[in-house]
This record gives sequence, structure tokens and C-alpha cells, in this order.
Amino acid sequence: RGAAKVLVANRNFDRAVALAKDVGCEAVALEDVRSGVVRGSVLCNTTSVGMHPFQDLSPVPAAALKGYDLVFDAIYTPMETVLLKDAAAAGAITVSGLEMFVGQAAVQFKLFFGKEPPVDLMRQSVLDSLSQ
Repeated sequence: RGAAKVLVANRNFDRAVALAKDVGCEAVALEDVRSGVVRGSVLCNTTSVGMHPFQDLSPVPAAALKGYDLVFDAIYTPMETVLLKDAAAAGAITVSGLEMFVGQAAVQFKLFFGKEPPVDLMRQSVLDSLSQ
């Protein structure tokens, strides 16, 4: 499968260029994403913006989220970041970092034990832990 086009933005443009080169895609200025000049169907945030102590911030303003079909935020605490709230308000499907957290654990479980992981139990265990 694959994407029609993948773009990488970073707070440091040189890092975006280096990563884009390594994975065979194009680097764009983060400000162009923030301003809405650069758009796409899926937006993935892998920065710490939105996590404590920056939980009141978003890496992309609400106005720039219109038109995205799906927005993923790697952050899982808080579960619903400002980015995800704004994306939902703009009509996008949202996916929190919980899914990545549990997905990575599930792959590790299968590699280590050689059997299918109890994904629902794993998800609930993370949720229970985060609620304490």
C-alpha cells in the first residue's frame, strides 16, 4: 500500500530535510503546515507539543485543520490533546497516541511470545494505568 505523497515538517527545517531524504519523501516548512499553505488528507503529530507541560498548546492551529480526513497525535497523555479536539471540531477522524502505544506493545508481545496478543486487555490496562 502506501501514500500518494508523504511530506515531513519539523520545528527544525534541516532535520525535516534529513528525515525526508532518509525515507524518500519531501520536506516542507512547518510554518507552511501551520498556516494552511500545505494541506493533506492525514496529519500526524509526533512532537511533544500538547503533552505536559505544553498540554494547552497545539502544533497546528485549528484554522489549518480544515480539510484533513484524519489527524493522529502520538501523545497519549492527555488522551485528547488540543490538536485532536480541534481536528474533531473540524470534522476529522482523530486517533490518539494510545493506539500507537498499544499497537507497538502488541507487536512486541507477538515477537516475544509467538502468539496473538490480548489487545483489548492491553488497551484496558493502559487506560486503567493512565486514570490513576
